[in-house]
Amino acid sequence: MPIDIDVPPGQVLLLLAGEWYPEPGRAAGRDVLVSVVAVSRQVTDGLVLTHAHSCDHRSPDCGRHHCWEAYVLVAAIRACLSGAR
Repeated sequence: MPIDIDVPPGQVLLLLAGEWYPEPGRAAGRDVLVSVVAVSRQVTDGLVLTHAHSCDHRSPDCGRHHCWEAYVLVAAIRACLSGAR
């Protein structure tokens, strides 16, 4: 199912433990701060595939397109975009 969410590249997201999944069915047990590269518009079970940088959210220095990939709760992304975090 497609979702209407616009997350600009470089947007910093603070994702709390349980809000992101390094693989389907396995929620992360720690918080993470990432800089978005791209967010899929295809949502499954409230989650969207997100590519980002976790190496340095201010100035990514890993030399790759992205160094972090996970499924993220849409509600968590919306909380970050609204300024709630």
